[in-house]
Amino acid sequence: METLPALWIVFAAFLLAGGVKGIAGVGLPMTALGILTFFTDPRTAFACALVPIFLSNFLQLLRAGAVGDAVRRYHVFLVCMSVGILVVLMLSVGASERFLLGVLGTVILLFVALNLLRFVYRVPDRHDRTAQLLAGSAAGILGGLTSIWLPAIVVFLTARGVKKDEFIRASGLMLFVGSVPLFAGYVWAGFLTGPIALLSLGLVIPTTIGMLLGERLRARLSEAAFKKAVLYVFLIIGLNMIRRSIWG
Repeated sequence: METLPALWIVFAAFLLAGGVKGIAGVGLPMTALGILTFFTDPRTAFACALVPIFLSNFLQLLRAGAVGDAVRRYHVFLVCMSVGILVVLMLSVGASERFLLGVLGTVILLFVALNLLRFVYRVPDRHDRTAQLLAGSAAGILGGLTSIWLPAIVVFLTARGVKKDEFIRASGLMLFVGSVPLFAGYVWAGFLTGPIALLSLGLVIPTTIGMLLGERLRARLSEAAFKKAVLYVFLIIGLNMIRRSIWG
């Protein structure tokens, strides 16, 4: 793992990432990783993000409510995702930085494409268990390799045609549950060392400030226009990651 950039860069990255999540509701890990991977390797960047992401997903889950019903409804997805994240992370501990950047860039571009193209494939109720198995496994692979599994969640929930409140509840649950094995895997692999763990805890402060500011700005900005602008920023970040993975 590489050294960290200057603290003001790290704090600014999470202030901005919190602001994006406050306005758009998503994008905290992708924004933070997109900025920090300009200065350090992906594993170190995400190790810094672990505590803010864990706590923000936990709060989102608490606000959504009806957690027990969601666990019963999506238990196949949750099991496949959790096992996949832990196993893939353990198998990819020695993966090169260029490989991780390439996969991470591809995942971010996939997320951008899904949102910009708005391609929707509906999965009928009779195929729900199979869809959970496939999508949960995909989320596990993505999460274990890149620490970002939101694209698989978006694809699955959109394909199932869930309503807005259910989308927030289910995505919050899947993001929170997925962060547990990821947290454990980073500790096991030695990516989350004592100093980085303390820094990650401290980064809750700029992240929270950013989220509060973002929520206040949400009422004054066009949410649709802002989300589109964020997607184009992610497009640039994803393309740059792939460029770095190819040419170094």
